[in-house]
Amino acid sequence: MKRLFLRGLLSGLLALPGPILGANPINLPDLGDASIAVISPAQERRLGEDFMRRARQSLVFSDDPEVSEYIQTLGQRLVAHSDNPGTSFRFFVVNDPTINAFAVPGGFIGVHTGLILAAETEAELASVLAHEISHITQRHIPRLLAEDQRATLPAMAAILAAILLAGHGGQAAIALTTATLAQRGITFTRTFEEEADRIGVQLLAESGFDPRAMPAFFERMQQINRVNDTNLPEFLLTHPVTTARIADSRNRAERYPYRQVPDSLSFQLVRAKLRATAPGDPASIVRTFSAGVTDEKSAHREAEHYGYAVALVRARRYDTARAETRRLVEPAPANPFYRILQAEIELAAGQTDAGLRHYARAYQRDSSYHPLAVNYARALVQGNRAPEAEPVLRVSLKQRPDDPALYKLLSQSIGAAGKVAESHQALAEHYYLNGNAKAAIEQLQLAGRRAGNNFYLQSSVEARIQAIKDEVALLTERK
Repeated sequence: MKRLFLRGLLSGLLALPGPILGANPINLPDLGDASIAVISPAQERRLGEDFMRRARQSLVFSDDPEVSEYIQTLGQRLVAHSDNPGTSFRFFVVNDPTINAFAVPGGFIGVHTGLILAAETEAELASVLAHEISHITQRHIPRLLAEDQRATLPAMAAILAAILLAGHGGQAAIALTTATLAQRGITFTRTFEEEADRIGVQLLAESGFDPRAMPAFFERMQQINRVNDTNLPEFLLTHPVTTARIADSRNRAERYPYRQVPDSLSFQLVRAKLRATAPGDPASIVRTFSAGVTDEKSAHREAEHYGYAVALVRARRYDTARAETRRLVEPAPANPFYRILQAEIELAAGQTDAGLRHYARAYQRDSSYHPLAVNYARALVQGNRAPEAEPVLRVSLKQRPDDPALYKLLSQSIGAAGKVAESHQALAEHYYLNGNAKAAIEQLQLAGRRAGNNFYLQSSVEARIQAIKDEVALLTERK
């Protein structure tokens, strides 16, 4: 029971029924000052950032920029229509085949790859995100913690860490500040689920998606529950779907006129890529896609061809992969998914110069597409042209200052250019964002020793060391 409570407390429960939008505006609850007195929005963000650093040590974050960018874009589309569009959100993908998603204070929302593949339409996936966004905008976890006035920031951080461990095989060795908090939490999470459902349906509709996708997704989850009660999706363990809940979400969705909303091509391409890169025998995966591309009745043949090409690269059938990709590029030369694939085929085939030429042309065409910039920089570093990656990475870090992989690439790039102190600085941020404060400080100390007479660099290093120490102390001190 404690493990389920801990999971349910943090995880914004998969995308349960969404908001109830429509002609009648939603009367959002008055949160008052109670939760803000316990944890401010700034502290929420700090908790979320701490959770992310811990999570990178326990979860397998997706390193595929295209998949991550798609989820970020979809999430921001929904956030733009929320009651608090100015809230900073960060959506990220966890490589996990289970069907689940979760929300963390501070605007961090994680999505399992299993959920992306389980969603039969883009609107179903959006309905889950809308629900999770509502948990954040309504400050559900702070409102729960506000019931225990003795809760401290370190205690809250410990609770979030325990939730992470409980959900991924660790031991949730945590004592909640009071026994009543747990009991109250069970009650309040049910209430919060209903509120997130209610607001979520409206958010879904206002963002241009069919809100009926929410009850449709719940019904399929309920069907899984009926036929398999021994190996339930993680979603059902933490977000039980009831007949009443399905009916409520359907009633709310029916307030909106029906409209058929086609899935975006990006949604289909991301799903195809996840299928093509999933664990398994590459030859078998190629055969599966081969059957799909020859199916005249397939509604997503373009995405099937893309997945087929990705699978062919895994199987080292580069000539066939090139031919498939050319057929995709010719009618859609601006599609960055196809341009990236062209470059990756050449790199995988050992044709580094050809691959970099593809990337250079694609980057010149659209330097604002984050996945293209990241892949191009990575290819430059791996292709022994690391110094050329620095300007690309500097721009990317302005877009994603919390991405540890970018800092590692930057460290390699500027290190190859002879900027040793700055290289240690960048590597320090990589370690810090991955939850290793000790290694981060060690790298900063190395940077300080290599800074020589550069007063500005010395001051920057010393200030960063102190900031990391203060952050660690704030989140680990005892109440």
